[in-house]
Amino acid sequence: YIGEPFNEGPTARMTLRDMRIGLAFLERHFRFIDPVAERMTVDRILGIASALHEERPINALVIDPWNEVHHERPRELREDEYISASLTKVRRWARRHSAHVFIVVHPTKLQKGADGKYPVPTPYDCSGGAQWRNKADYCITVHRELGEFESADVDVHVQKVRRREIGRLGCATLHYNKVTGQYEDPNARRMTYEERMERRRDLA
Repeated sequence: YIGEPFNEGPTARMTLRDMRIGLAFLERHFRFIDPVAERMTVDRILGIASALHEERPINALVIDPWNEVHHERPRELREDEYISASLTKVRRWARRHSAHVFIVVHPTKLQKGADGKYPVPTPYDCSGGAQWRNKADYCITVHRELGEFESADVDVHVQKVRRREIGRLGCATLHYNKVTGQYEDPNARRMTYEERMERRRDLA
């Protein structure tokens, strides 16, 4: 949001005033559910989100990452069956509250291909496999090549789209700015300080 680094480094860091502006923006538009505070199950997260929604409507809920959620899987359910039941709960919550829900899932260990590179993960590469692909309305993979010369280019692969009128399959490449922590369009001109200030006023 600020477009400048928080920590000291070779690039001028944000001012104390900018930091306060950024914090005020976060407090207006974001709320955080701390998974460290207690054993956060899917039901507990959705319950807290429902209570927050009553105070102020929620446009989007992000569960990140899935493997840090506390999973109380009944013994009689296989992992894929448990994931299917959990995703059904999440979808019902999303539709009841007219909100988007994003679940960040990391793939299981991938094998390098003949070219020495890791393949682009798909939902089938996540623990629980097909349920992630079947139950999701959209599947998006964020992928970056790792190696001796680590690239700052990040490919965003849209691998599933349920409603074609609001999305399509494909891939877009973004540039990860390590200084600011932002993803940028590599073909776009970087905004000036004055333009960033104007954009802040619009977003606020």
